[in-house]
Amino acid sequence: MQPRPVIPFATMLKTIMVVSSPALLVLALLALLGDLDFSYFVYGYIGVMLLSAIFAVPFLSNISALTHYVNDLALDRRVRAPDLSFLSNIGELSGSLSSLQRSWENKRQEMETVITEREILVDTLPDILIMTNDDKMIVRTNRAARNIFGQNLAHRSLRDIIPNEKLMNAIDAVIEDLRGQEVEFYLEEPALMDFQAVIERFPIPSQGGISVVITLTDITQQKRIQRMRADFVANASHEIRTPLASIIGFIETLRGPAKDDPAARDEFLKVMADQAERMSKLVNDLLSLSKIEMNAHATPTAKVDLLRLIRAEKAHFEWACRQKNVTLRLRLNDNLPLARGDDEELAQVVRNLMGNAIKYTSPDTEVVLTAKITSSLPDDPIFRHLSRAICLSVQDQGEGIAPEHIPRLTERFYRVDTARTRKVGGTGLGLAIVKHVLNRHHGVLTIASEQGKGSTFSVFLPVYDDVAPPLPVVQKE
Repeated sequence: MQPRPVIPFATMLKTIMVVSSPALLVLALLALLGDLDFSYFVYGYIGVMLLSAIFAVPFLSNISALTHYVNDLALDRRVRAPDLSFLSNIGELSGSLSSLQRSWENKRQEMETVITEREILVDTLPDILIMTNDDKMIVRTNRAARNIFGQNLAHRSLRDIIPNEKLMNAIDAVIEDLRGQEVEFYLEEPALMDFQAVIERFPIPSQGGISVVITLTDITQQKRIQRMRADFVANASHEIRTPLASIIGFIETLRGPAKDDPAARDEFLKVMADQAERMSKLVNDLLSLSKIEMNAHATPTAKVDLLRLIRAEKAHFEWACRQKNVTLRLRLNDNLPLARGDDEELAQVVRNLMGNAIKYTSPDTEVVLTAKITSSLPDDPIFRHLSRAICLSVQDQGEGIAPEHIPRLTERFYRVDTARTRKVGGTGLGLAIVKHVLNRHHGVLTIASEQGKGSTFSVFLPVYDDVAPPLPVVQKE
């Protein structure tokens, strides 16, 4: 219950005197005419004042309560409408005030809902949103900005958060010219990132001091893809240009100085055939990579017999093994379940890993390909909710790979030893193809290597059947 407002004594006395003034005039006139004794005049006036007070005090109380209520509404306080019984006859004022308060409450709730929705909308925007004043002090940010640059950004200088002169100059231009700006820049801290900034002047004056709105879009991945495409075109052009230049040179030689030299002709034709085969392999790998990338978002659903596939691929490498006196040994789990995938693409994975192992292993050694079910899964989000997987691993006994090269082995055209790779007929695309095939099949490639002892390339593919396989039966071939 609301406390009754206190009426100042002076206000009360003044009101009573004003209300009783007509009766005072009548009594004074009767006293002057001699019709009323002075003592009755005094008693009469006191009585009139008391009667006036009886009616004036509640009236004043209602007026004071109404004044306090209106002031509370003006200050946005939530209070109950007062009981204005002495003013109720003035257009049902009390009911009208209650309706006014309910209307204001509804409006306030609507505004709070709108503000909350806008807060949520701003916070859930994927792009970074930063609002500053003319001094480039941060007034407000959204969640994306706080996730990148830290939680306590308000009242800090934007220059301290994003120390980039290109962005600062663009903001100065917007403040001076009142015209929006777009600018691209990159940051090295907290991580190497590329951004596209859209800077706009705040359309209306803000009590919070907001004058500039900056939207930052992370274009790091887009820039990286652009650089990769440029590098890819440059590398592919270089890879094709080298054997093509060699073939053109030999053709000119055969047409000229060596046209009557059978020995030179045979030697040059052999080299030209090797270079043509190298270009053919490169073009085939490029086409395979392009085809895989085109279907990257379509998960294959066919059933693949990996045991049959591995044995078929082994037969293709018998001649290469004899050339280096390498033994290709298979250790296969006969109970290996069917995999879900694309038969030809998984064959490419086995072919590339098996071919690389034979190329880079030392002569008179063996390459071992193992296929089994394993519960020792790689630390990768793909296998976070799985308990087992199909594992295909290829182990060679080559020179091994230095640790700094391993993370980049699946990059296109990346070679640890360029001269050696070309000598053994590699295109630099084999492991890139393996990586893209496994991405499409939700698989993972791991590489373990020890210099001087060899390398092991392991492919993990999810198990899609619900029946746990029996204990493995390992067959050696």
